[in-house]
Amino acid sequence: MSSARHLVRLLVLVAVCLLTSCIDGHEEIWLNADGSGRADVTYTLPAVAARFQGGAEGVEKLLAKFLRDAPGLTSSSHEVVTDGDRLKIRVKASFDSALELREISRSDPMKKLPSSANGLAGKVRVSRHGWALDFSRTISAGNALPGSSLLPASQFKDRRLTYILHLPQAPILTNAMRTENGGRTLIWDQPLAAAVKTPFTIQFKSRIPVPTWIYLSAGAAALVIGSAGMFALRGFRKT
Repeated sequence: MSSARHLVRLLVLVAVCLLTSCIDGHEEIWLNADGSGRADVTYTLPAVAARFQGGAEGVEKLLAKFLRDAPGLTSSSHEVVTDGDRLKIRVKASFDSALELREISRSDPMKKLPSSANGLAGKVRVSRHGWALDFSRTISAGNALPGSSLLPASQFKDRRLTYILHLPQAPILTNAMRTENGGRTLIWDQPLAAAVKTPFTIQFKSRIPVPTWIYLSAGAAALVIGSAGMFALRGFRKT
């Protein structure tokens, strides 16, 4: 429970990009058959978005503190780099068990989120049909970025949201935009301009037996990554 809360707070920082429409997001999660895994999350955004946190140096210090306080992580690294007027935030972390992520939806940070957080977090559904398990996550980025429909297309040019999920076995069905590694790596690569206009769904079906925690933790990870941005946005509005 403690490490789950720290992970939420950590991803608040890397998802601060929700303060502006000029973002690129890359979420990648590796899940192993024994419950262990790792995550690699990268966001690039205008450097001005970090002003209220003390710029790149302030963000780096906050990331370092959160990583030190996260006992559930077996290893972690982070970097905050300014390149011209852009800020790159990257966090890599490993964990022994993804089961704890199931508690994210009941954690204190989640309870404090505004309802609009559901847009980027998405609606996660997990169901069992005979010898198959279905997983879907519907993301409504437009709901998480109020006013995005009024912005000119140039604001979103070349900006993308990418989601990659590595499973221990290939699913029997998926709507992934492409697959790799014998079908075990699922990739969704969405232009930000399209993502804010129309909800899109990440979906796959896999045979049983597959440890149920894989689907639960995948959904929890979606909630962590998606909801963290709105938590950050609300915090910045209070400053």
